[in-house]
Amino acid sequence: MASISSSSVHGNAYIVWDDSSGPVLFDCGTPLTKLLRGLEALGFSPGDIRAVFISHEHTDHIQALCLKRPFPERFSIPVYASPLFWRWYFGCGYSLDRDLVRTIQDGERVKAGGFVIGAFWKPHDSVDPLSFLVEGKDGRAALLTDLGHVPTRIISLLRGVEYLVLESNHDVEMERSSGRPYALVARVLGDYGHLSNVQAGAALSRIATKNTRKVILAHLSVDCNTPEMAIRSCSDALDGCGFAGELRVAPAREPAIYC
Repeated sequence: MASISSSSVHGNAYIVWDDSSGPVLFDCGTPLTKLLRGLEALGFSPGDIRAVFISHEHTDHIQALCLKRPFPERFSIPVYASPLFWRWYFGCGYSLDRDLVRTIQDGERVKAGGFVIGAFWKPHDSVDPLSFLVEGKDGRAALLTDLGHVPTRIISLLRGVEYLVLESNHDVEMERSSGRPYALVARVLGDYGHLSNVQAGAALSRIATKNTRKVILAHLSVDCNTPEMAIRSCSDALDGCGFAGELRVAPAREPAIYC
C-alpha cells in the first residue's frame, strides 16, 4: 500500500498491490505530471495500473480524470465509480472512452487486479460518495477518507481490518480559529464534512483490533492540523483496544510506501 499525495491542497491518490496482484489506484486527484512522477517514484509505470476506483467528484480526488485526455484513457485503464458519479461527470462535459467506464455501487463487489474490491457509502457532501474495502491474499485493506462521521455500519464492516487508511483531517480548535470563511468551517466540522483527530481516534478505538497491522492517518489539513497532533490523538485512543501495529501519517504532497 502506498500514497502519492494525501491532502486537499496537493490531491489524493492511493495504491494497493501485493506480490500476486497488480496495482490498483484509488482516486487520481493530482496533476498528471505529479501522478506520473509519483508512480515512477513508487516503482510503477502507468501501464501497470489494473484499475482506478473513484470515491467522489471533488477535484482533489479526480483532477487527472478531468483532462481533455484523462489519465486512464492515455493508458487504457478501466475506471470504477458510482452511476451517479458518471451522470455528474458526463453531465459536466468531461469525456472518457466509454469502453473504460465501469460502475460500482454501495454493497457491490468486483474483481480487479487480482483483488476483490467492495464499495460502501460514506457520509460526505458529494454525489453518492464511496469508500473501498480491498480483499487480497495478505488480508484486507480499507480506504476511508472524506466523511463527516463514522456510522456504526462502517465500524462493523471494517472491524479488525488488517490495513486501514483513515482520515484525520483537522484539529477542531485550529479549524475554528483558522480565519477561514464561516461556511467552510461549518462544512468541515459538519456531519458530512471531514473527520477531526478526535473523531478519527474514536473510530479507530472501535475498528482496530490485535489483527490490525497498519493504520495510516490521511488527508490531514495543511493549515489546521499537524502530523504530531494527529498521531498523539489517535495513539491515545488506540490504547486498550489490542492494537499493536504501526501508526503512521500519509505525507501531504510526497509519495510514501507503507507495506
